Amino acid sequence: MSIFINGKVVTLDDKLKIASAFKVKNGLFSAIGNDDLILELKEDCEEVVDLGGKTVLPGFNDAHLHFLSYAITKNSVDLTKVTSIDNLIDTVKNFIKERSIEDGEWIVSRGWNENFWDTPTLPSRYDLDKISKTHPIYFSRACGHIGVTNSLALKKLNIDRNTPDPDGGIIDRENGEPTGVLRENALNSALEYLQPMSKEKIKTLLSSAFIDALSVGLTSMSTEDIWQSGSIENTIEAYEELKNEDLLPIRIVQQMYLPDNESFDTCKRMNLKTGYGDDFFKIGPMKLFQDGSLGGRTAAMEDEYSDTKTKGVSIHNDKSLNELIHKGHDNGFQICAHAIGDRAMRELLNVYEGIYDSSNKDLRFSIIHCQFTNENLLKRFQSKNIIANVQPSFVMTDYPIVEKAVGKKRAETSYAWRSMLSNSIHTVFSSDAPIESFNPFEGIYAAVTRKDLKGSPSEGWNTHECISVEEALKSYTLEPAYSNFEENKKGTLSTGKFADFIVISHDILEIPADDIKDITVLETYVNGERKFKKTNV
Repeated sequence: MSIFINGKVVTLDDKLKIASAFKVKNGLFSAIGNDDLILELKEDCEEVVDLGGKTVLPGFNDAHLHFLSYAITKNSVDLTKVTSIDNLIDTVKNFIKERSIEDGEWIVSRGWNENFWDTPTLPSRYDLDKISKTHPIYFSRACGHIGVTNSLALKKLNIDRNTPDPDGGIIDRENGEPTGVLRENALNSALEYLQPMSKEKIKTLLSSAFIDALSVGLTSMSTEDIWQSGSIENTIEAYEELKNEDLLPIRIVQQMYLPDNESFDTCKRMNLKTGYGDDFFKIGPMKLFQDGSLGGRTAAMEDEYSDTKTKGVSIHNDKSLNELIHKGHDNGFQICAHAIGDRAMRELLNVYEGIYDSSNKDLRFSIIHCQFTNENLLKRFQSKNIIANVQPSFVMTDYPIVEKAVGKKRAETSYAWRSMLSNSIHTVFSSDAPIESFNPFEGIYAAVTRKDLKGSPSEGWNTHECISVEEALKSYTLEPAYSNFEENKKGTLSTGKFADFIVISHDILEIPADDIKDITVLETYVNGERKFKKTNV
Protein backbone atom coordinates (compact mmCIF):
# COMPACT_ATOMS: atom_id res chain seq x y z
CA MET A 1 0.00 0.00 0.00
CA SER A 2 1.23 3.47 -0.87
CA ILE A 3 -0.03 7.03 -1.08
CA PHE A 4 1.30 9.41 -3.71
CA ILE A 5 0.88 13.16 -3.17
CA ASN A 6 1.96 16.53 -4.55
CA GLY A 7 1.83 15.65 -8.23
CA LYS A 8 0.03 16.71 -11.36
CA VAL A 9 -1.98 13.56 -11.99
CA VAL A 10 -3.35 13.51 -15.54
CA THR A 11 -6.00 10.83 -15.13
CA LEU A 12 -7.47 10.87 -18.69
CA ASP A 13 -10.72 10.10 -16.87
CA ASP A 14 -13.36 12.66 -17.89
CA LYS A 15 -14.94 12.49 -14.40
CA LEU A 16 -11.79 13.95 -12.80
CA LYS A 17 -9.22 15.04 -15.36
CA ILE A 18 -6.56 16.43 -13.03
CA ALA A 19 -5.77 15.38 -9.45
CA SER A 20 -2.77 15.76 -7.17
CA ALA A 21 -2.77 12.51 -5.21
CA PHE A 22 -3.89 8.89 -5.20
CA LYS A 23 -3.79 5.76 -3.07
CA VAL A 24 -2.69 2.33 -4.28
CA LYS A 25 -3.91 -0.82 -2.55
CA ASN A 26 -3.69 -4.44 -3.69
CA GLY A 27 -2.33 -3.36 -7.07
CA LEU A 28 -5.29 -1.05 -7.79
CA PHE A 29 -6.06 2.65 -7.52
CA SER A 30 -8.27 2.75 -4.42
CA ALA A 31 -8.75 6.54 -4.32
CA ILE A 32 -7.83 9.59 -6.42
CA GLY A 33 -8.22 13.24 -5.48
CA ASN A 34 -6.41 16.12 -3.75
CA ASP A 35 -3.64 15.75 -1.17
CA ASP A 36 -5.80 16.38 1.88
CA LEU A 37 -8.45 13.88 0.81
CA ILE A 38 -5.95 11.12 0.10
CA LEU A 39 -3.86 11.74 3.23
CA GLU A 40 -6.99 11.24 5.32
CA LEU A 41 -7.04 7.67 4.01
CA LYS A 42 -3.52 6.88 5.19
CA GLU A 43 -3.22 3.62 7.11
CA ASP A 44 -0.64 2.67 9.70
CA CYS A 45 2.82 2.00 8.25
CA GLU A 46 1.65 3.09 4.81
CA GLU A 47 4.32 4.74 2.67
CA VAL A 48 3.72 8.30 1.49
CA VAL A 49 5.53 9.21 -1.73
CA ASP A 50 6.03 12.89 -2.52
CA LEU A 51 5.91 13.32 -6.30
CA GLY A 52 7.60 16.71 -6.05
CA GLY A 53 5.17 18.34 -8.45
CA LYS A 54 5.99 15.91 -11.27
CA THR A 55 3.41 14.86 -13.85
CA VAL A 56 1.86 11.41 -13.62
CA LEU A 57 0.20 9.61 -16.56
CA PRO A 58 -1.47 6.24 -17.00
CA GLY A 59 1.02 3.64 -18.22
CA PHE A 60 1.31 3.49 -21.99
CA ASN A 61 -0.08 0.58 -24.00
CA ASP A 62 1.51 -0.18 -27.39
CA ALA A 63 -1.34 -1.74 -29.36
CA HIS A 64 0.79 -3.51 -31.97
CA LEU A 65 4.45 -4.36 -32.13
CA HIS A 66 6.76 -7.32 -32.59
CA PHE A 67 8.53 -7.42 -29.25
CA LEU A 68 10.39 -10.67 -29.85
CA SER A 69 11.59 -9.32 -33.18
CA TYR A 70 12.77 -6.18 -31.38
CA ALA A 71 14.71 -8.34 -28.92
CA ILE A 72 16.25 -10.36 -31.76
CA THR A 73 17.26 -7.18 -33.56
CA LYS A 74 18.73 -5.74 -30.37
CA ASN A 75 20.97 -8.78 -30.05
CA SER A 76 21.95 -8.95 -33.74
CA VAL A 77 24.02 -6.81 -36.08
CA ASP A 78 22.47 -3.33 -36.14
CA LEU A 79 21.27 -2.48 -39.65
CA THR A 80 19.16 0.52 -38.65
CA LYS A 81 22.03 2.99 -38.91
CA VAL A 82 23.69 1.86 -42.15
CA THR A 83 23.85 4.57 -44.80
CA SER A 84 24.71 2.70 -47.99
CA ILE A 85 25.32 -0.75 -49.42
CA ASP A 86 29.06 -0.35 -48.85
CA ASN A 87 28.40 0.66 -45.24
CA LEU A 88 26.11 -2.38 -44.85
CA ILE A 89 28.86 -4.67 -46.11
CA ASP A 90 31.50 -3.20 -43.80
CA THR A 91 29.18 -3.22 -40.78
CA VAL A 92 28.30 -6.89 -41.12
CA LYS A 93 31.87 -7.93 -41.91
CA ASN A 94 33.01 -6.28 -38.68
CA PHE A 95 30.18 -7.95 -36.74
CA ILE A 96 31.19 -11.41 -37.97
CA LYS A 97 34.83 -10.72 -37.15
CA GLU A 98 34.16 -9.25 -33.69
CA ARG A 99 31.86 -12.13 -32.72
CA SER A 100 34.13 -14.79 -34.28
CA ILE A 101 31.10 -16.33 -35.96
CA GLU A 102 31.98 -19.71 -37.41
CA ASP A 103 31.51 -20.60 -41.08
CA GLY A 104 28.11 -22.08 -41.79
CA GLU A 105 26.31 -20.15 -39.05
CA TRP A 106 23.44 -17.99 -40.26
CA ILE A 107 23.70 -14.19 -40.05
CA VAL A 108 20.19 -12.84 -39.55
CA SER A 109 18.99 -9.33 -38.77
CA ARG A 110 16.41 -6.69 -39.63
CA GLY A 111 16.18 -2.96 -39.99
CA TRP A 112 17.74 -1.46 -43.10
CA ASN A 113 15.81 1.21 -45.01
CA GLU A 114 17.34 2.13 -48.34
CA ASN A 115 15.26 5.32 -48.52
CA PHE A 116 17.70 6.82 -46.01
CA TRP A 117 20.79 5.75 -47.94
CA ASP A 118 22.99 7.92 -50.13
CA THR A 119 21.71 5.92 -53.11
CA PRO A 120 18.29 4.36 -52.40
CA THR A 121 18.86 0.95 -54.01
CA LEU A 122 17.91 -2.44 -52.60
CA PRO A 123 20.88 -4.67 -51.74
CA SER A 124 21.18 -7.93 -53.68
CA ARG A 125 22.68 -11.39 -53.25
CA TYR A 126 25.83 -10.14 -54.92
CA ASP A 127 26.23 -7.36 -52.35
CA LEU A 128 25.75 -9.80 -49.49
CA ASP A 129 28.19 -12.23 -51.12
CA LYS A 130 30.84 -9.54 -50.53
CA ILE A 131 30.16 -9.94 -46.80
CA SER A 132 30.59 -13.69 -46.79
CA LYS A 133 30.28 -16.71 -49.04
CA THR A 134 30.68 -19.09 -46.10
CA HIS A 135 27.87 -17.75 -43.91
CA PRO A 136 24.27 -17.93 -45.14
CA ILE A 137 22.80 -14.42 -44.73
CA TYR A 138 19.20 -13.25 -44.45
CA PHE A 139 18.33 -9.62 -43.76
CA SER A 140 14.81 -8.20 -43.49
CA ARG A 141 14.05 -4.64 -44.50
CA ALA A 142 12.74 -2.37 -41.71
CA CYS A 143 9.16 -2.90 -42.91
CA GLY A 144 9.43 -6.68 -42.60
CA HIS A 145 7.89 -7.22 -46.03
CA ILE A 146 11.10 -7.43 -48.06
CA GLY A 147 14.14 -9.57 -47.35
CA VAL A 148 17.46 -10.21 -49.04
CA THR A 149 19.73 -13.25 -48.95
CA ASN A 150 23.19 -14.05 -50.21
CA SER A 151 23.88 -16.82 -52.73
CA LEU A 152 24.64 -19.44 -50.08
CA ALA A 153 21.31 -18.76 -48.36
CA LEU A 154 19.44 -19.04 -51.67
CA LYS A 155 21.09 -22.42 -52.23
CA LYS A 156 20.06 -23.64 -48.78
CA LEU A 157 16.51 -22.39 -49.38
CA ASN A 158 16.38 -24.20 -52.76
CA ILE A 159 15.55 -21.00 -54.60
CA ASP A 160 16.87 -20.79 -58.15
CA ARG A 161 15.76 -19.58 -61.58
CA ASN A 162 13.25 -22.46 -61.82
CA THR A 163 11.54 -21.69 -58.49
CA PRO A 164 8.06 -20.21 -59.12
CA ASP A 165 6.76 -17.20 -57.22
CA PRO A 166 4.55 -18.36 -54.33
CA ASP A 167 0.96 -17.16 -54.06
CA GLY A 168 1.04 -13.66 -52.58
CA GLY A 169 4.82 -13.39 -52.94
CA ILE A 170 7.51 -12.30 -55.37
CA ILE A 171 11.06 -13.53 -55.99
CA ASP A 172 12.88 -10.65 -57.66
CA ARG A 173 14.82 -11.71 -60.75
CA GLU A 174 17.27 -10.29 -63.25
CA ASN A 175 17.46 -12.10 -66.59
CA GLY A 176 15.55 -14.92 -64.90
CA GLU A 177 18.06 -15.33 -62.08
CA PRO A 178 16.95 -14.57 -58.48
CA THR A 179 18.57 -11.39 -57.17
CA GLY A 180 18.26 -12.48 -53.55
CA VAL A 181 15.38 -10.06 -52.89
CA LEU A 182 12.22 -11.75 -51.58
CA ARG A 183 8.88 -10.03 -51.11
CA GLU A 184 5.83 -10.90 -48.98
CA ASN A 185 5.02 -14.64 -48.98
CA ALA A 186 8.33 -15.39 -50.69
CA LEU A 187 9.92 -14.58 -47.32
CA ASN A 188 8.30 -17.65 -45.80
CA SER A 189 10.92 -19.99 -47.28
CA ALA A 190 13.62 -18.22 -45.26
CA LEU A 191 11.56 -17.94 -42.10
CA GLU A 192 10.51 -21.59 -42.19
CA TYR A 193 14.11 -22.69 -42.70
CA LEU A 194 15.34 -20.69 -39.70
CA GLN A 195 12.54 -21.65 -37.31
CA PRO A 196 11.36 -22.65 -34.82
CA MET A 197 13.04 -20.87 -31.93
CA SER A 198 13.47 -22.71 -28.65
CA LYS A 199 11.50 -21.74 -25.56
CA GLU A 200 14.70 -21.00 -23.66
CA LYS A 201 15.97 -18.73 -26.44
CA ILE A 202 12.67 -16.84 -26.50
CA LYS A 203 12.78 -16.29 -22.74
CA THR A 204 16.37 -15.05 -22.88
CA LEU A 205 15.65 -12.63 -25.70
CA LEU A 206 12.48 -11.24 -24.14
CA SER A 207 14.17 -10.77 -20.78
CA SER A 208 16.90 -8.71 -22.43
CA ALA A 209 14.37 -6.19 -23.71
CA PHE A 210 11.77 -5.64 -20.97
CA ILE A 211 13.72 -2.81 -19.34
CA ASP A 212 13.83 -0.95 -22.66
CA ALA A 213 10.04 -0.92 -22.79
CA LEU A 214 9.62 0.04 -19.14
CA SER A 215 12.08 2.90 -19.55
CA VAL A 216 9.79 4.66 -22.02
CA GLY A 217 6.65 4.09 -19.95
CA LEU A 218 5.16 0.97 -21.50
CA THR A 219 3.18 -1.04 -18.97
CA SER A 220 1.14 -3.04 -21.51
CA MET A 221 1.70 -4.16 -25.07
CA SER A 222 0.02 -6.21 -27.77
CA THR A 223 2.75 -8.13 -29.54
CA GLU A 224 2.76 -10.51 -32.47
CA ASP A 225 5.65 -12.93 -31.90
CA ILE A 226 4.53 -16.19 -33.50
CA TRP A 227 5.60 -15.18 -37.02
CA GLN A 228 9.13 -14.55 -35.75
CA SER A 229 9.48 -17.53 -33.40
CA GLY A 230 7.86 -20.09 -35.67
CA SER A 231 6.33 -21.92 -32.72
CA ILE A 232 3.01 -21.27 -31.02
CA GLU A 233 3.82 -23.69 -28.20
CA ASN A 234 7.28 -22.32 -27.43
CA THR A 235 6.14 -18.71 -27.52
CA ILE A 236 3.11 -19.18 -25.27
CA GLU A 237 5.02 -21.38 -22.84
CA ALA A 238 7.92 -18.92 -22.71
CA TYR A 239 5.64 -16.06 -21.66
CA GLU A 240 3.73 -18.23 -19.19
CA GLU A 241 6.93 -19.43 -17.56
CA LEU A 242 8.24 -15.87 -17.28
CA LYS A 243 4.96 -14.88 -15.64
CA ASN A 244 4.99 -17.83 -13.23
CA GLU A 245 8.61 -17.07 -12.32
CA ASP A 246 7.63 -13.43 -11.61
CA LEU A 247 9.89 -12.31 -14.46
CA LEU A 248 7.21 -10.72 -16.64
CA PRO A 249 7.10 -7.03 -15.65
CA ILE A 250 4.77 -5.85 -18.44
CA ARG A 251 1.22 -6.90 -19.28
CA ILE A 252 1.24 -8.83 -22.56
CA VAL A 253 -1.50 -9.53 -25.08
CA GLN A 254 -0.29 -11.99 -27.71
CA GLN A 255 -1.62 -11.40 -31.22
CA MET A 256 -1.73 -14.79 -32.93
CA TYR A 257 -0.35 -15.36 -36.42
CA LEU A 258 -2.29 -18.40 -37.66
CA PRO A 259 -1.58 -18.92 -41.37
CA ASP A 260 -2.60 -22.56 -41.80
CA ASN A 261 -4.64 -25.50 -40.51
CA GLU A 262 -1.74 -26.77 -38.41
CA SER A 263 -1.72 -23.48 -36.49
CA PHE A 264 -5.43 -23.74 -35.74
CA ASP A 265 -5.04 -27.37 -34.69
CA THR A 266 -2.31 -26.33 -32.25
CA CYS A 267 -4.57 -23.64 -30.79
CA LYS A 268 -7.39 -26.15 -30.34
CA ARG A 269 -5.08 -28.60 -28.60
CA MET A 270 -3.83 -25.84 -26.25
CA ASN A 271 -7.34 -24.36 -25.77
CA LEU A 272 -6.10 -21.00 -27.08
CA LYS A 273 -8.55 -18.35 -28.16
CA THR A 274 -9.08 -14.65 -27.51
CA GLY A 275 -9.26 -14.02 -23.77
CA TYR A 276 -7.36 -17.12 -22.68
CA GLY A 277 -4.96 -16.26 -19.86
CA ASP A 278 -4.95 -13.60 -17.17
CA ASP A 279 -4.24 -9.91 -16.66
CA PHE A 280 -0.48 -10.31 -17.18
CA PHE A 281 -0.48 -12.63 -20.17
CA LYS A 282 -3.41 -13.40 -22.39
CA ILE A 283 -4.29 -14.34 -25.93
CA GLY A 284 -5.59 -11.52 -28.09
CA PRO A 285 -6.80 -11.49 -31.69
CA MET A 286 -5.75 -13.60 -34.62
CA LYS A 287 -3.36 -11.56 -36.78
CA LEU A 288 -3.19 -11.84 -40.55
CA PHE A 289 -1.55 -9.93 -43.39
CA GLN A 290 -3.43 -8.68 -46.44
CA ASP A 291 -0.78 -6.53 -48.11
CA GLY A 292 2.79 -5.33 -47.86
CA SER A 293 4.48 -1.98 -47.33
CA LEU A 294 4.63 1.47 -48.88
CA GLY A 295 8.42 1.45 -49.09
CA GLY A 296 8.41 -1.83 -50.98
CA ARG A 297 5.45 -0.70 -53.15
CA THR A 298 3.65 -3.88 -52.10
CA ALA A 299 0.81 -2.17 -50.21
CA ALA A 300 -2.35 -3.11 -52.14
CA MET A 301 -3.79 0.01 -53.80
CA GLU A 302 -6.94 0.57 -55.86
CA ASP A 303 -4.94 2.59 -58.39
CA GLU A 304 -1.39 2.24 -59.62
CA TYR A 305 1.49 3.81 -57.74
CA SER A 306 2.64 7.07 -59.24
CA ASP A 307 6.25 5.97 -59.65
CA THR A 308 5.92 2.32 -60.71
CA LYS A 309 3.53 0.23 -62.78
CA THR A 310 2.03 -1.82 -59.98
CA LYS A 311 -0.95 -1.75 -57.63
CA GLY A 312 0.87 -3.72 -54.93
CA VAL A 313 0.13 -7.19 -53.60
CA SER A 314 -3.04 -8.63 -52.06
CA ILE A 315 -1.65 -11.55 -50.08
CA HIS A 316 -4.98 -13.43 -50.03
CA ASN A 317 -7.54 -13.57 -52.80
CA ASP A 318 -11.15 -12.87 -51.86
CA LYS A 319 -12.01 -16.54 -51.34
CA SER A 320 -9.02 -17.45 -49.17
CA LEU A 321 -9.31 -14.22 -47.17
CA ASN A 322 -12.96 -14.91 -46.43
CA GLU A 323 -12.18 -18.49 -45.39
CA LEU A 324 -9.26 -17.49 -43.15
CA ILE A 325 -11.12 -14.74 -41.30
CA HIS A 326 -14.22 -16.85 -40.82
CA LYS A 327 -12.10 -19.73 -39.55
CA GLY A 328 -10.47 -17.45 -37.01
CA HIS A 329 -13.82 -16.06 -35.90
CA ASP A 330 -15.39 -19.51 -35.69
CA ASN A 331 -12.49 -20.67 -33.52
CA GLY A 332 -13.11 -17.94 -30.96
CA PHE A 333 -10.66 -15.29 -32.12
CA GLN A 334 -11.09 -11.57 -32.40
CA ILE A 335 -9.51 -10.49 -35.71
CA CYS A 336 -6.84 -7.93 -36.53
CA ALA A 337 -5.29 -7.59 -39.96
CA HIS A 338 -2.41 -5.72 -41.56
CA ALA A 339 -3.54 -3.43 -44.37
CA ILE A 340 -1.78 -0.30 -45.60
CA GLY A 341 -3.38 0.26 -49.01
CA ASP A 342 -6.97 1.24 -49.72
CA ARG A 343 -7.61 -1.94 -51.73
CA ALA A 344 -6.43 -4.15 -48.88
CA MET A 345 -8.69 -2.31 -46.43
CA ARG A 346 -11.67 -2.65 -48.77
CA GLU A 347 -11.04 -6.39 -49.09
CA LEU A 348 -10.90 -6.79 -45.33
CA LEU A 349 -13.97 -4.66 -44.68
CA ASN A 350 -15.96 -6.73 -47.14
CA VAL A 351 -15.36 -9.80 -44.99
CA TYR A 352 -15.63 -8.02 -41.64
CA GLU A 353 -19.01 -6.53 -42.52
CA GLY A 354 -20.44 -9.93 -43.38
CA ILE A 355 -19.50 -11.29 -39.96
CA TYR A 356 -20.76 -8.17 -38.15
CA ASP A 357 -24.10 -8.40 -39.98
CA SER A 358 -24.59 -11.99 -38.87
CA SER A 359 -23.50 -11.45 -35.25
CA ASN A 360 -24.93 -9.52 -32.35
CA LYS A 361 -21.65 -9.69 -30.42
CA ASP A 362 -19.24 -6.86 -29.59
CA LEU A 363 -16.50 -8.06 -31.96
CA ARG A 364 -14.00 -5.15 -31.99
CA PHE A 365 -12.21 -6.30 -35.14
CA SER A 366 -9.37 -4.02 -36.19
CA ILE A 367 -7.24 -3.08 -39.16
CA ILE A 368 -3.59 -2.32 -38.49
CA HIS A 369 -1.81 0.57 -40.27
CA CYS A 370 -4.70 2.08 -42.32
CA GLN A 371 -2.35 4.50 -44.09
CA PHE A 372 -4.28 5.16 -47.29
CA THR A 373 -7.90 5.64 -46.34
CA ASN A 374 -10.60 7.68 -48.05
CA GLU A 375 -13.99 9.06 -47.07
CA ASN A 376 -15.88 5.90 -48.01
CA LEU A 377 -13.51 3.62 -46.10
CA LEU A 378 -13.74 5.79 -42.99
CA LYS A 379 -17.53 5.67 -43.11
CA ARG A 380 -17.35 1.88 -43.26
CA PHE A 381 -15.00 1.81 -40.26
CA GLN A 382 -17.42 4.00 -38.30
CA SER A 383 -20.60 2.17 -39.24
CA LYS A 384 -19.35 -1.21 -37.96
CA ASN A 385 -17.18 0.07 -35.11
CA ILE A 386 -14.00 -1.26 -36.75
CA ILE A 387 -10.90 -0.19 -34.82
CA ALA A 388 -8.10 1.66 -36.63
CA ASN A 389 -4.74 0.61 -35.18
CA VAL A 390 -2.25 3.19 -36.49
CA GLN A 391 1.40 4.09 -36.00
CA PRO A 392 1.95 7.84 -35.68
CA SER A 393 5.74 7.49 -35.94
CA PHE A 394 5.31 6.22 -39.51
CA VAL A 395 4.64 9.76 -40.66
CA MET A 396 8.12 10.80 -39.54
CA THR A 397 9.86 8.31 -41.82
CA ASP A 398 7.30 8.07 -44.63
CA TYR A 399 6.37 11.68 -45.40
CA PRO A 400 9.35 12.26 -47.75
CA ILE A 401 8.27 9.37 -50.03
CA VAL A 402 4.46 9.41 -49.83
CA GLU A 403 3.73 11.94 -52.56
CA LYS A 404 6.32 10.39 -54.86
CA ALA A 405 4.74 6.98 -54.36
CA VAL A 406 1.03 7.82 -54.62
CA GLY A 407 0.71 11.40 -55.87
CA LYS A 408 -0.48 14.55 -54.14
CA LYS A 409 -4.21 13.73 -54.02
CA ARG A 410 -3.82 10.41 -52.20
CA ALA A 411 -1.05 11.84 -50.02
CA GLU A 412 -3.39 14.54 -48.69
CA THR A 413 -5.83 11.94 -47.33
CA SER A 414 -3.21 9.56 -45.91
CA TYR A 415 -2.27 8.94 -42.28
CA ALA A 416 -5.65 10.49 -41.51
CA TRP A 417 -5.81 10.43 -37.71
CA ARG A 418 -7.81 13.65 -37.32
CA SER A 419 -10.34 12.37 -39.81
CA MET A 420 -10.60 9.05 -37.96
CA LEU A 421 -11.29 10.74 -34.64
CA SER A 422 -13.73 13.18 -36.25
CA ASN A 423 -15.64 10.16 -37.59
CA SER A 424 -15.82 8.68 -34.05
CA ILE A 425 -13.57 5.78 -35.05
CA HIS A 426 -11.76 4.09 -32.19
CA THR A 427 -8.16 5.01 -33.05
CA VAL A 428 -5.43 3.18 -31.17
CA PHE A 429 -1.74 4.00 -31.36
CA SER A 430 1.14 1.59 -31.67
CA SER A 431 4.73 1.49 -32.93
CA ASP A 432 5.09 -1.69 -34.99
CA ALA A 433 8.53 -1.95 -33.37
CA PRO A 434 11.18 -2.76 -34.41
CA ILE A 435 10.08 -0.94 -37.55
CA GLU A 436 9.85 2.24 -35.47
CA SER A 437 10.89 3.11 -31.93
CA PHE A 438 8.36 2.08 -29.30
CA ASN A 439 8.91 5.34 -27.38
CA PRO A 440 5.33 6.68 -27.08
CA PHE A 441 6.53 10.26 -26.65
CA GLU A 442 7.94 10.16 -30.16
CA GLY A 443 4.59 8.84 -31.42
CA ILE A 444 2.65 11.53 -29.57
CA TYR A 445 4.99 14.20 -30.95
CA ALA A 446 4.42 12.88 -34.49
CA ALA A 447 0.65 12.82 -34.04
CA VAL A 448 0.53 16.36 -32.68
CA THR A 449 3.09 18.06 -34.97
CA ARG A 450 3.36 15.83 -38.09
CA LYS A 451 7.13 16.45 -38.07
CA ASP A 452 10.14 14.16 -37.91
CA LEU A 453 12.56 14.10 -35.01
CA LYS A 454 14.68 16.79 -36.68
CA GLY A 455 11.67 19.13 -36.81
CA SER A 456 11.04 18.76 -40.54
CA PRO A 457 9.07 19.91 -42.33
CA SER A 458 9.15 23.06 -40.21
CA GLU A 459 5.41 23.69 -40.56
CA GLY A 460 4.46 20.03 -40.32
CA TRP A 461 3.22 17.68 -43.03
CA ASN A 462 -0.50 17.63 -43.87
CA THR A 463 -1.25 19.39 -40.60
CA HIS A 464 -5.00 19.21 -41.21
CA GLU A 465 -4.63 15.69 -39.77
CA CYS A 466 -2.92 16.79 -36.52
CA ILE A 467 -4.60 15.83 -33.25
CA SER A 468 -4.41 17.21 -29.70
CA VAL A 469 -2.07 16.02 -26.97
CA GLU A 470 -4.96 14.67 -24.89
CA GLU A 471 -6.34 12.76 -27.87
CA ALA A 472 -2.90 11.28 -28.53
CA LEU A 473 -2.52 10.27 -24.89
CA LYS A 474 -5.86 8.47 -24.94
CA SER A 475 -4.86 6.70 -28.15
CA TYR A 476 -1.85 5.32 -26.28
CA THR A 477 -3.75 4.35 -23.12
CA LEU A 478 -7.53 4.07 -23.02
CA GLU A 479 -8.09 3.18 -26.68
CA PRO A 480 -5.64 0.22 -26.71
CA ALA A 481 -7.33 -1.04 -23.54
CA TYR A 482 -10.67 -0.80 -25.35
CA SER A 483 -9.32 -2.76 -28.31
CA ASN A 484 -8.61 -5.68 -25.96
CA PHE A 485 -11.89 -5.42 -23.98
CA GLU A 486 -9.95 -4.03 -21.01
CA GLU A 487 -11.22 -0.45 -20.78
CA ASN A 488 -12.69 -1.18 -17.34
CA LYS A 489 -9.31 -2.39 -16.06
CA LYS A 490 -6.75 0.06 -17.40
CA GLY A 491 -6.14 3.06 -19.64
CA THR A 492 -7.01 5.81 -17.13
CA LEU A 493 -6.07 6.62 -13.56
CA SER A 494 -9.42 5.68 -12.08
CA THR A 495 -10.56 4.05 -8.87
CA GLY A 496 -10.64 0.29 -9.23
CA LYS A 497 -8.29 0.10 -12.21
CA PHE A 498 -4.81 -1.39 -12.24
CA ALA A 499 -2.21 0.88 -10.65
CA ASP A 500 -0.15 1.10 -13.83
CA PHE A 501 1.32 4.61 -14.11
CA ILE A 502 4.42 6.60 -14.97
CA VAL A 503 6.12 9.69 -13.56
CA ILE A 504 7.60 11.91 -16.29
CA SER A 505 10.14 14.71 -16.54
CA HIS A 506 7.91 17.48 -17.92
CA ASP A 507 4.26 18.49 -17.96
CA ILE A 508 3.16 17.14 -21.33
CA LEU A 509 0.04 19.35 -21.32
CA GLU A 510 2.05 22.55 -20.94
CA ILE A 511 5.36 22.23 -22.76
CA PRO A 512 5.68 23.25 -26.45
CA ALA A 513 4.59 20.47 -28.78
CA ASP A 514 8.04 20.35 -30.39
CA ASP A 515 9.53 19.34 -27.02
CA ILE A 516 7.23 16.36 -26.39
CA LYS A 517 9.67 13.99 -28.09
CA ASP A 518 12.29 14.85 -25.44
CA ILE A 519 10.19 13.93 -22.39
CA THR A 520 11.74 11.14 -20.34
CA VAL A 521 10.23 8.64 -17.93
CA LEU A 522 11.48 8.93 -14.35
CA GLU A 523 9.58 5.98 -12.91
CA THR A 524 7.30 3.23 -14.21
CA TYR A 525 4.86 1.33 -11.97
CA VAL A 526 2.96 -1.84 -12.83
CA ASN A 527 0.35 -3.16 -10.37
CA GLY A 528 1.52 -0.47 -7.97
CA GLU A 529 5.10 -1.82 -7.96
CA ARG A 530 7.96 0.25 -9.27
CA LYS A 531 9.53 -1.61 -12.21
CA PHE A 532 11.81 1.17 -13.51
CA LYS A 533 13.58 4.16 -12.00
CA LYS A 534 15.74 6.49 -14.07
CA THR A 535 19.19 7.00 -12.63
CA ASN A 536 21.36 10.12 -12.87
CA VAL A 537 18.35 12.44 -12.88
